[in-house]
Amino acid sequence: LVPNPGGSSGNLCVTGAVGRYVGSGQIQQSTSAGTFELSIDLNMTPQPTGFVSIAAGETWNFQGWHRDTGPAGPTSNFTNGLSLDFQ
Repeated sequence: LVPNPGGSSGNLCVTGAVGRYVGSGQIQQSTSAGTFELSIDLNMTPQPTGFVSIAAGETWNFQGWHRDTGPAGPTSNFTNGLSLDFQ
């Protein structure tokens, strides 16, 4: 748990080698319900040292970082963490 990274209003729940989906079409805008979708290529999962494949039997953790507004004005925040077991 990393509280308020980069001056955000939230907590980063994932640590270690954190990859980011920042390629063309990967930065999303949420719907009016506050949801978003991102189709990912399991053979091109971003990591700090390049892309890796996700293999069956692995567990990966994900978290969204989003813009937010608060009492002090614009900031950023994080979604709840999501842990996925791949089969």
